[in-house]
Amino acid sequence: MLGLALGMHWFVSRTAKAVAWAAAPLATGEAEAYRYERRTYHTAHAEMLWIIALALCGGLLFWGALHWSHGWLWVAGLLLVAAAVALDLWVWERVSASANFLWAQRGLRGEVKQVAIENIRDLSVEENDTAGGFTFRHGRANRSCRLLVGLADKQQVDLPWTDAHTGLDDVEAMANHLRARQSIRGEGQALKQAQDEAGAAARAAAAQPASRDAEMMRELKRLRKNALAPDVPKAAPRK
Repeated sequence: MLGLALGMHWFVSRTAKAVAWAAAPLATGEAEAYRYERRTYHTAHAEMLWIIALALCGGLLFWGALHWSHGWLWVAGLLLVAAAVALDLWVWERVSASANFLWAQRGLRGEVKQVAIENIRDLSVEENDTAGGFTFRHGRANRSCRLLVGLADKQQVDLPWTDAHTGLDDVEAMANHLRARQSIRGEGQALKQAQDEAGAAARAAAAQPASRDAEMMRELKRLRKNALAPDVPKAAPRK
């Protein structure tokens, strides 16, 4: 019965999160390129243990309903499993990245934070041993990781932690994506600046020709003037 309750919670929760990713993606106006999320049965956080404890209590009620043949215990057990799913979605944390923005959300109904990639000053992948943490997947041998992002105004973006055993590849892939976008944007800005400087230099050269060119222009003007009104000496009078 405990396994049944945990399986019900896992299946319903994962289905609800998959629907949320499809129906309410974090990125708006742009396609999501990379994503990661905090995993309930993998991440060693106290909130995750509360969710699992609710599901296990539902399993105990299932066992009581089966043992004492009380139908209302089945209903109570289902309500506890539903409460575990609701709490799981309430504290769900997820991150995604698009071509120009980084997005993060805490809780399915929480505010979606949007950070422009051009405003990111530095980023790295942070890994940490979760002291005292416990999960059913790894016991106490847990590691957590997250994306660490610093902005141009020296603020830090507080992004979610996730299990390093199963989520590190996703976090590193997102970090590499952000670095690549920064590199492309930097190269584009450098090219635009070089083009602007070259155009300004060309306009300045056209407005102020070299001294030799200016002298040639004056000589051409003088020759043109003489051709139109030649300075020919007057003819001598006949005797």
